[in-house]
Amino acid sequence: MVVKIADPLLMREINKFHVLETIRCHGQISRVEISERTMLSGTTVSAITGALIEEGLIQATHSQVNGEGHRGRPRVLLGLVPDAAYVLGIKISEIMTTVALVDFRGELVASVQLPIRLARQPAEVIADLIEDAMDDCVNKAGVDRKRIRGVGIGVPGLVDPRSGRSYASSVFGEREVPLGALLGERTGLPVKLEKPANLLALAEAWFGDAQRETNFALIVLDRTASLGLWLGSDLHRGASTLGPTFGHLKVGSEGVPCECGQRDCLNAHAGEAALRQRACAVLGKDFVETPLARTHMLSALAEASDAGMPGVRDIIAAHGEKLGIGISHVINLINPAKIIIALDSHRYRELVEPAVREAAAANSFRAHFASTELVFHTLDDQLWARGAAALMLRDIYSAPWTSAYQEEQT
Repeated sequence: MVVKIADPLLMREINKFHVLETIRCHGQISRVEISERTMLSGTTVSAITGALIEEGLIQATHSQVNGEGHRGRPRVLLGLVPDAAYVLGIKISEIMTTVALVDFRGELVASVQLPIRLARQPAEVIADLIEDAMDDCVNKAGVDRKRIRGVGIGVPGLVDPRSGRSYASSVFGEREVPLGALLGERTGLPVKLEKPANLLALAEAWFGDAQRETNFALIVLDRTASLGLWLGSDLHRGASTLGPTFGHLKVGSEGVPCECGQRDCLNAHAGEAALRQRACAVLGKDFVETPLARTHMLSALAEASDAGMPGVRDIIAAHGEKLGIGISHVINLINPAKIIIALDSHRYRELVEPAVREAAAANSFRAHFASTELVFHTLDDQLWARGAAALMLRDIYSAPWTSAYQEEQT
């Protein structure tokens, strides 16, 4: 159903969302400042904030002007009520599942990690293990379960956020796993699935280096290369809702086959499987079979480079070149204000960054490259999980473009 902009419910929800977002972003803030930042009238802001106070979502505190205890009328500042609601954010990887409990302000309350492989487990067992980790996290925090309003989950690979299904994942393989439905039945809570790059982009927009950006890109180099796009202050998922397939941009002409059936995709050159194959050819099978290389290839290459092992620097430089070419496509097509590149090894990030920047600059339109800031981060599982939690918090904030609103209108 197409919702008209004149729909009063839609307008009320839009205004409510922006008021809550403004309070979240700026902490303690006055009604006058909310009106200025949202461009809503003072009357509208007063009506919305009054209703939010009655709902127990925000609270008012009084503060003396300029710290003067006896002169001037106290300012009324509004802030979110931390325990008004809680959400669970979960990040799933091949060797670790991280669960974070986040309060209504998006602040981390508690977290737990489950170091277990989920790849070969039946879907029901996977759901049981995740549910156990969620229970441990809630028990650790001592939070009333009735205040938990939803669960956001990051699963690598192809994920349909509408159905809550994983279709192709490095964790679950090619099988279809209805994880959203399974956990929803167990918990009785709304459950949403997203690809990790989108969740990390959301986390950076809420808590990280992109809090003031309306347009930026987030590139994750994990098992494969993936991209989260934040355009117009929202996640961009495209017509299919699966989001951009950054790992399948073409970055060469060598004819290297990709698992998707095409050739010279970025994943075929810069994914972990390709990196492992290159390391085996140059450094030998004994290197790739070491415990560190089996679980953290980037860290193993960084250690080998620092130890002066011959050929490692060339592997890293070639890796950075292909990644930089892929980044140049994003710069040339979208020209975001910022591109955040996240890797799971701090030292490898330092080693590969020069090659990435050089290749990105060499293959980008000069004016676009000059106006796009490249920022390198080390992956943080807790930040990822907080992004999953923020996915659910947006629904609680009553964003009018969520499925909950659309279902109410049909």
